[in-house]
Amino acid sequence: MRGRHKSWAKPFLESHPELVVEKVFPEDPFYTHAPLYLEIGIGKGDFILGFSALDPNGHFLGLERDVSIMGMAAKKIVEAERNNVRLCAEDFDDLYEGLASLKFDVIFLNFSDPWPKKRHEKRRLTFAPRLQKIADLLKEGGELRIKTDNDILYPFTLEQIELLKGMKIMENEADYAFDETKDCMSEYERNFRAKGQPIHRIVLKKE
Repeated sequence: MRGRHKSWAKPFLESHPELVVEKVFPEDPFYTHAPLYLEIGIGKGDFILGFSALDPNGHFLGLERDVSIMGMAAKKIVEAERNNVRLCAEDFDDLYEGLASLKFDVIFLNFSDPWPKKRHEKRRLTFAPRLQKIADLLKEGGELRIKTDNDILYPFTLEQIELLKGMKIMENEADYAFDETKDCMSEYERNFRAKGQPIHRIVLKKE
């Protein structure tokens, strides 16, 4: 569920140019650092906040097209004084050309919008042509890590993976057991687990 409009969000984001960027410039040293992570759809920011603490030597770029939601995430990151994170309020499709020359070590798709109606399946982040673009942003040996609670998106994603080039499934868990030493939870994951819903997880590696 998306949050309500936050009138303070846009001014807050504009007041933190050290965190929030309008465009991604590949020559920026921030993006030449390794390891480099990308989360597409950060929600309220709990996952990227947690993982940027889990790997303080990594650099993290988070995308979120909803300005109000990004405002909530940005506020948490500013309060945590986290300096290894950048945020961009853009849709992946719109930002792709700016990302195309970057190479990420890991890309996260956490609880993406499932677009449950069949006629909307081309809008899903895991629709094969879009998923291939995402995979192409990985370094050789890089990983694409996908988590969802949705029983429609999960099998759909597995079907779409079969159409990808250069990607191999390393892990496929229909009921993923969370490991706090290697992973972090988003607000969605905490809520779903509290309700007893199984979390589906797929990890792909670029060959």
